[in-house]
Amino acid sequence: MTDGTDGTGQRAAGAADPATLRALADARAGARSLSDALLTHLPDVGDLATQRLLDAWVEQGADTLRALAEALEERLLDLGSAGTARTDRADHAVDAVDAAGHRGWTP
Repeated sequence: MTDGTDGTGQRAAGAADPATLRALADARAGARSLSDALLTHLPDVGDLATQRLLDAWVEQGADTLRALAEALEERLLDLGSAGTARTDRADHAVDAVDAAGHRGWTP
């Protein structure tokens, strides 16, 4: 019964499919990783106005990926499985602001 079934081979009420949990955890980790990676790709375009627009667009993309990761985390918590899905040190990261004012996450 520790496998999420009710003893008859049927999944117990409220028990989540392990494949679904893995997919959610992988998507969460991927979104967090992509958010961090996106912030490392800030090319210098030379024009101040264009640079500001590009920086804002990249930061908005990173914020969107972080929001997606948070939504996936909430879903995992709703399913009661945040601790059973694959986690690593980066999965326990928190938002931070570096000296340059860029938002990112740190382990």
